[in-house]
Amino acid sequence: MFEDVLIESSGEMKKRGPKKVISLPVSIALHVLVLGAVLGASIWFVEDVPEPPIPVTFYAAAPPPPPPPPPAAPKAAPKAEVIKPVPVKPTEMTAPTIIPETVPVPLSAPEEDVPEGEGVEGGVEGGVPGGVPGGVLGGVPGGTGPGVGDEPLRVGGEVKAPLLTNKVEPSYPEAARKARMEGVVILEAIITAAGNVEDVRVLKSVNPLLDSAAQRAVQQWRYRPATLNGRAVRVYLTVTVTFNLH
Repeated sequence: MFEDVLIESSGEMKKRGPKKVISLPVSIALHVLVLGAVLGASIWFVEDVPEPPIPVTFYAAAPPPPPPPPPAAPKAAPKAEVIKPVPVKPTEMTAPTIIPETVPVPLSAPEEDVPEGEGVEGGVEGGVPGGVPGGVLGGVPGGTGPGVGDEPLRVGGEVKAPLLTNKVEPSYPEAARKARMEGVVILEAIITAAGNVEDVRVLKSVNPLLDSAAQRAVQQWRYRPATLNGRAVRVYLTVTVTFNLH
């Protein structure tokens, strides 16, 4: 049986031999083509190269600046040194061991006897013997004339001011009137022991025209003389003259 098969097979083979011889190279060629195609495809195929990853860097925000330091505390003022008072030890009072029965009285100097002089009618208190009734203290007994000299005195104290008895109004200069000049002229004059006016000078000037008019008017004034201890004396007197246009 096996022989039949083999023979049959061999017979077949013999019968099909030429076909096998032709198909073998074709099969090999096909395999070579397929293999070459696969190899060529593998050679010509370029795989996509993945793009390199882009590095992404995250930067953190800068931290906020530190807060400014607190202001320095003001320096305390130096404390003033307190000077402690030095305690004063009180003085001890010692009572006397023996108390006298009588207290001695201090002796006073004996008073000198002042002789009393006889007063003179019209005399001045504090005057000296031999003086003149109505004289001035400090004068020389038997002297004549004003005891205080001929120099003018300043009003005040015991020097009584003179009293105006006759006043002459100043004439307004026509030129000053047309120029509408006004003001106050202050003068200083000497009032004699007879009550007359002399040596008038200007202390405060307004205008030469008004000054001259004021001086001329004051020189005509008359006074009751100034007195010192009841006696007429020469004095300085300040006079004010006002010029006013109505």
